Amino acid sequence: MKKVLGFLSLLGIVTSLSAQTKIYLHLDTSVHQTLTGRLLLFTTTDTVKGVPDQPNYKQPVFAVNVTNWKKDSVLVIDQQAEAFSTHLQDLPTGYYKIAAFMDAHPEERGGYNVGNVYSRKNALLHIKTEGVNEAHLYMDGQIKPRPFKENDSLKLLELKSSLLSSFHHKDVFVKGAVILPAGYDANSTQTYPVVYIIPGWGGTHFDAMSSGPRKRYGIGMGQPKIYVYLNPETQTPWGLHAFVDSRVNGPWGKALVNEVIPYIQKNYHGTTSPNQTFVMGQSSGGYPSLWLLLNYPKAFGGGWAISPDPVDFSNFSGIDFYAKDVNFYTYNDGTLVPYDMRKGQAQGTMKQNIQIELFSDDGGQQVSFEAEYGKLGTNGRPQPLFDRITGRIDKQVLANWKVYDMGLFIQKHWKKMDKDLKGKIHVYAGAEDNFFLNKSVEAFKAKADKLQADMVVEVIPGADHWSIWSESLTKRLQSEIDTLIIQNKSRDSRSL
Repeated sequence: MKKVLGFLSLLGIVTSLSAQTKIYLHLDTSVHQTLTGRLLLFTTTDTVKGVPDQPNYKQPVFAVNVTNWKKDSVLVIDQQAEAFSTHLQDLPTGYYKIAAFMDAHPEERGGYNVGNVYSRKNALLHIKTEGVNEAHLYMDGQIKPRPFKENDSLKLLELKSSLLSSFHHKDVFVKGAVILPAGYDANSTQTYPVVYIIPGWGGTHFDAMSSGPRKRYGIGMGQPKIYVYLNPETQTPWGLHAFVDSRVNGPWGKALVNEVIPYIQKNYHGTTSPNQTFVMGQSSGGYPSLWLLLNYPKAFGGGWAISPDPVDFSNFSGIDFYAKDVNFYTYNDGTLVPYDMRKGQAQGTMKQNIQIELFSDDGGQQVSFEAEYGKLGTNGRPQPLFDRITGRIDKQVLANWKVYDMGLFIQKHWKKMDKDLKGKIHVYAGAEDNFFLNKSVEAFKAKADKLQADMVVEVIPGADHWSIWSESLTKRLQSEIDTLIIQNKSRDSRSL
């Protein structure tokens, strides 16, 4: 659990000792454990809608680090609390709807971890110009274990990884959902092609129980296939491990190739042919769908990276990491780097986004990159790529990241990999990607074209980070997979 030191001075907030606003948080008697963690209190001036459940650029948020909170004690949020955007005693007069959430499990990323507590009902805070402003909020909700509902065609994958357990010196499990094709017979000798899906930020194997993700990835379309819908963010405090071999998170890619794939072959009639084994994913699951193919070229018959996280670091969400005097927050002319584009308008800046991540807790997007691509520092945390206050990029840390720059990777290795990867790689991004990921894909494509690499790298006009998914794209991806299945069956039969 981190402390956000100096955050108030970073935002230029001056506190006042005359504040009379206090919010009392009561831990419900149904919570029987003693809690330690970081508590966030959210506010909104829109008293009709619900309170946002995560910090944003517009509404004040407050936080306290809590130690040994018991159900018989009351927690007070006052002027000593950390604040994002506006200090408690500086809130303008009016009515605020408030809610709170506490992450009591900092060892694993995710707000929905079992045991975390929250307020089921919002409270109303009235800020007046005189007198004491008070509100009471009751922490009466606790995250319970979520059941995974198996049936004849949906099975839970929960495999202890020897590789990851050895790396972390504790039991580590790879989790996923196995989706079996229509007509699957456990007693049959028929084997099936297997598609491994790595979802993006917030996606887990529980998605496989819903129709939306199934429809998005085209599960059930075309040739009969087994799908393994993976969980890319289990058992790490730093954000998604994304099934990438990491010096911080451990050998997740190797565990997938050497442990999960053989397990699916043995227990679910998955194909033993790498030519019939595929990987696909979007966003933070899109990057590893390319990384795995390039780092394990003999393990997969094809890969599809949709709106991938930056695959070429010469344009990392709009920032050229290799430019002289590069800064994570500002361009060379001093203008702030925009973040989260919607219809051509930035919803905030990169600096604001990092401040929100700092304020919230560990496990945000940036620290996940630092764990995925970098090394541990002497303090046991991933080495920061840049100074969080000034935005200055640490060139030594960047040098450690370069092996994960897929543009540089193909420049260095493609000639000896061409035979194994010919026609296997597919990368798609929307031309209006909200996080400028299309620019990174374009930079990667320029290097691939220069190498005359046989791969599909395409930017789709009019699509953004999410709207890239359409019925036509899903059908196209499935058609590409099925084409490779048919071609590779012939190739496998000739090699027998």
